[in-house]
Amino acid sequence: MGGKPELNELLRRLPQVDAVLNDGALEQALQQFRHDVVRRVVRGHLNWLRDELAAGRSSEAPSATAAAQHVAEYLRSLCQPRLKRVVNATGVLLHTNLGRAVLPPEALGAAMRAGSGYCNLEFDLQTGERSQRDAACEPLMWALTGCEAATVVNNCAAAVLLVINTLADGKKVITSRGELVEIGGSFRVPDVVRGSGAELEEVGTTNRTRIADYEEVIGEEAGLLLKTHTSNYRVTGFTEEASISELVALGKKHRLPVFVDLGSGYVEPESGGELDEPGLLATLAEGPGLVSFSGDKLLGGPQAGIIVGKREYIDRLRRNPLWRALRIDKLTAGALSATLAMHLHNPEVQQAGMAAMLHDRAEAKLKRLAGKLKSRLAELLPDWRFETRAGSGSYGGGSLPEVEIPSWLLIISPAGATVDQLHARLRDAGTPVVGYPQGGAYVLNMLSLLPGDDKRIIDAFEGLAGE
Repeated sequence: MGGKPELNELLRRLPQVDAVLNDGALEQALQQFRHDVVRRVVRGHLNWLRDELAAGRSSEAPSATAAAQHVAEYLRSLCQPRLKRVVNATGVLLHTNLGRAVLPPEALGAAMRAGSGYCNLEFDLQTGERSQRDAACEPLMWALTGCEAATVVNNCAAAVLLVINTLADGKKVITSRGELVEIGGSFRVPDVVRGSGAELEEVGTTNRTRIADYEEVIGEEAGLLLKTHTSNYRVTGFTEEASISELVALGKKHRLPVFVDLGSGYVEPESGGELDEPGLLATLAEGPGLVSFSGDKLLGGPQAGIIVGKREYIDRLRRNPLWRALRIDKLTAGALSATLAMHLHNPEVQQAGMAAMLHDRAEAKLKRLAGKLKSRLAELLPDWRFETRAGSGSYGGGSLPEVEIPSWLLIISPAGATVDQLHARLRDAGTPVVGYPQGGAYVLNMLSLLPGDDKRIIDAFEGLAGE
């Protein structure tokens, strides 16, 4: 009887594990990889094929050679670098999905020195005794901010979790409804507070919260006054919020610590703030007990959660078992200490953070870069349409949501392919290029390109032209 084979017959046709392992297509893989690893991958592939047949998503059992070829290719691809250098043509300088801050050479060199051999991560070379893991960063933070003490954990969310757990475990954390921030990945302040073992006490309204709103709810169960900088959105219009200095005065009155989560680490210049962002130095000058901020956002270093403030509180943080669980490693310690050292210099001597990222990104230069790319890509793909126009980019990373940075755009209208297909092909280039579809075209934003990225873009389009 003709027709489609029954499922049991298809499953019987699947090759056995040993048949695949003994196939010549796997000979090279068996020389390069551990035999138990190859066998595990073969079993996994055959199990996947069995599930595909059972679900009706496949109607043919492959030969042992076809299965062996698939396993060999999978093993080769598995060991390729999982994190690749990409061209960021999105116009977002601190693009979270693309790794946020680009580390300066000084920070990369410090991380390499720390990681390429043994280092004094927790060893005091002067006394010969054990030291704190964040000892390399604390004196730099003191010199930069004048804080009494500082510590570092692996990111700013961890810093918030550690502070609240240390100072308000089992107590109430009082904060404004207008500051219940959600950051990327549906990560919310209320979730962090609950996860830390504290209870959230919301006061005021979304747009107006006065200092009296905080005082009304203070009781014996109160443990902490929390102020969170809404770095990734702005509430404008009929608004009011309690200042840090008002909260500090209230905290002194009721003997409650005040914690400010800045999120972004903007170290304002001596001449005053250049960005519409609360500066770290000005925040500390208002007297809160602790302030937390990111090592990468605006500061321009590795991902880290930096906590500065009163020594009595920092000492308590270090005694919390969570501090050990959330601490940084030697690579981060090296890179962060080098980044902080850069911020100690005059801007004329050393640029750091966002100043370094924006250096040499004058609008006229971006316009010339867009024109250069347009001319070269039009030579490669004469049937496509390329145009340049003025546009803008952003800081990103949840920082300065209303600030637009002047930029220039290269607008690409492909011929013989859809914009989505172009988007996919550029992501598959030797060095992936990440722009964005917009209005039926594809956009490359010049603002976030790094030196040499123009050549990488041309190489990617040469590959397209060759097809």
